[in-house]
Amino acid sequence: MRGKYFLLGFLLLKLMALVCKADGEPGLLGGFVMIATSNGSREEESVSEETPHTEDKCRGYYDVMGQWDPPFFCKTGNYLYCCGTCGFRFCCAYKHSRLDQSTCKNYGTPAWMRTGQTPYKKMNKMHDSTKDKTNLIVYIICGVVAIMALVGIFTKLGLEKAHRPQRENMSR
Repeated sequence: MRGKYFLLGFLLLKLMALVCKADGEPGLLGGFVMIATSNGSREEESVSEETPHTEDKCRGYYDVMGQWDPPFFCKTGNYLYCCGTCGFRFCCAYKHSRLDQSTCKNYGTPAWMRTGQTPYKKMNKMHDSTKDKTNLIVYIICGVVAIMALVGIFTKLGLEKAHRPQRENMSR
């Protein structure tokens, strides 16, 4: 009888160890509880003195559409680093994905967005718009199609009139 209780207790202990391991409870390794302690070495003291990263600031920038995106802080949950590209920034959790914002050049107003200044238009001396004949070709093609449509309509009317039965002269 005592062996049955011992076996039942052992099985319950193993079952609890599996449940705790599946839930990801820290400190369990194969049914054993692990306790972390310090051995007094200098390496651990230097690691513990380093302050954890708490937030990162994404600077304000002009995105690819010319829209100004204001600066924002990355300090929500695990998302502590400013990541992405120079034209699209967001917060992420990985330090190795962090954006080096000093390399970005989109902090000033884009040249094409500055009003009051006309954009520089380079004149091509080789191209003369008065000698351009592409519109003439379109007009010719549309004219030929319109003439063919009129010829078809008049041909159909003429054939219908020719096939109509002759009327006799009736007097009243």
